[in-house]
Amino acid sequence: MTANQEQHANTLQKVVGAYPSIDVKNLARDIKAAFPYSKFYLSELNGSSLHSFDTPINSATLGATLLDSFGMMPQSSNVVITNHNIAIKFKLKFDQELALFDTFFYSSILVCLIILLLLSISIRQLIHKVVRRSIHKITGVISEFTENEEELAWDEMPEEFLPLAESLESLHHNYENKIQEWKHSAENYRVEATRDELTGLKNRISFVEYFEEKLSNMQKQEFGVLAVVRASELNNINQNRGYQAGDQYVSELSQVITRVANTYEGSQVYRLNGADFAVILPNITPKESENFALNLQGRLGEFQKSLDLEAVGYTGIVSYETGRPIGELLALADTGISIAQTKYPNAWHMQTDTSILENVSAKYGNQNWREVIEDVIDNNRAILFYQPIQPTNKNSKVYSEVLARFANPDGQVLPTASFIAMAEKMDKIIFVDKMIIEQTMRNILEKGFHNQYFGLNVTAKSAHDEQFAIWLERRLLRDPAVASKLVFEVTEFGMQQNMSASKRFLDMVHRTGARVTVERFGMGMTSFKFFRDLKPDFVKMDGSYSRGIDDDKNNQYFLRVIVDLAHRLGVNVLCESVETQEEKHALEQVFVDGTQGYFIGKPVEF
Repeated sequence: MTANQEQHANTLQKVVGAYPSIDVKNLARDIKAAFPYSKFYLSELNGSSLHSFDTPINSATLGATLLDSFGMMPQSSNVVITNHNIAIKFKLKFDQELALFDTFFYSSILVCLIILLLLSISIRQLIHKVVRRSIHKITGVISEFTENEEELAWDEMPEEFLPLAESLESLHHNYENKIQEWKHSAENYRVEATRDELTGLKNRISFVEYFEEKLSNMQKQEFGVLAVVRASELNNINQNRGYQAGDQYVSELSQVITRVANTYEGSQVYRLNGADFAVILPNITPKESENFALNLQGRLGEFQKSLDLEAVGYTGIVSYETGRPIGELLALADTGISIAQTKYPNAWHMQTDTSILENVSAKYGNQNWREVIEDVIDNNRAILFYQPIQPTNKNSKVYSEVLARFANPDGQVLPTASFIAMAEKMDKIIFVDKMIIEQTMRNILEKGFHNQYFGLNVTAKSAHDEQFAIWLERRLLRDPAVASKLVFEVTEFGMQQNMSASKRFLDMVHRTGARVTVERFGMGMTSFKFFRDLKPDFVKMDGSYSRGIDDDKNNQYFLRVIVDLAHRLGVNVLCESVETQEEKHALEQVFVDGTQGYFIGKPVEF
């Protein structure tokens, strides 16, 4: 039993340590549901209690009494999870083992008694035989007894012994049946402990076991792709439609993910926690996994329509190979999800940038990211660049886009997409947007860029925040000459999240003399009523429309229609990610107003 305690402590260390973040209530519920405890205490490392319960071990059994008297009952075990700043103290229940001990103990006593009775009966019968026979036949009797010992024991068994023998045989069979039942029950319990009850998928325990087995064996090189899909609308559905609807949403989403994953040989699907699913695609390269991601995105889009939601799930994808820690994989996948959520509904992101693991934000925990982001904001550690947008004709009105990079106290540049995604996740993005706007306006004034126009990216969260809008209007009105040179870029997806708030933001910006661009246009299902209602000054097509457009007739036709309709409504059309002369020429042929990309001009420091 002590060995079980130690083995279970190691299991808890691996399973809980692999969580990218800890929700105390869900963690305690999941662990209590998966394992039988008599005692369970969850606390912070400073001793503050977070959760506890105590169910005494059944001391009424003989096994408990004997083991306790000899000091052999296992004591509570402690597990320290340093990366989450928590400690777990527990003692497992051993009711089944103690009951089995009692059964074995009483059976052993009964068997000893029966053996003694057999011996006494055999001795009595032997004495009777010796007395009845003559002295001169003693040697023969002894010889006969030696040669036919088994026959004497059974063939000449007295009638009064037969019921005892039958009872012993029956007890033996019952005992064997009990052992088989216990083994079967233990196996069923193990299966239940590693399965998610709602979806029937394997759970996080099985997920950790799989990776421990596959990635720790250095003799065999394993590789593949891990995709983590987050059910982004679970909390929203639980609050507005009820928990039954939330369970239905999770169950149907698991079926969608499983159907897509099953098209790949050896794929595994797990439910890691309430909202996260993991898909393992062995022997698949990152490039090959793009087809999986696109297929899944399409299926999620169909599922979204059936539920009438804004989105149903976002996916972070990362490649794995032998020797790579599971904590790193989950941290990268989580960052990929955060970045995907800044794109468009049901988006996915392949997280190939591992530099997140090489700097001060590499501890995988939210607390470390929070410290990094707060340091950047408090110490204004933004480095600004600008990239020109080239007009395609002399009448086009364009601008240069301001791009921000962020550094830690050591001067290391942080991964920009990861920084922005984590700032949004931790409700710090409004402060980041304010910092960039202030620094841009200050640079324009101090460096004399009064004759140039600059575009600033603003997140939808900031644009839809009433307090931010009030702050921005007051800040722009303080410097109206600078305000008239600014263009605020907000994504199409972000605009669609709250049309009334988007309309208020655009109206406010226009009142100050500034302009608005709807960027990453074409990835959603926007109608041109969107333009009539909001009246943006520019739309910037998503970069996917520019790449290879010189060879894509369908893209050329689509862009030509967009440009024609936009111009009729007084909206200018810009294209980004232009990398070749051929792409630039093809875009000019469909009459876009401006092009941007490394072929046009690389970012230079502001």
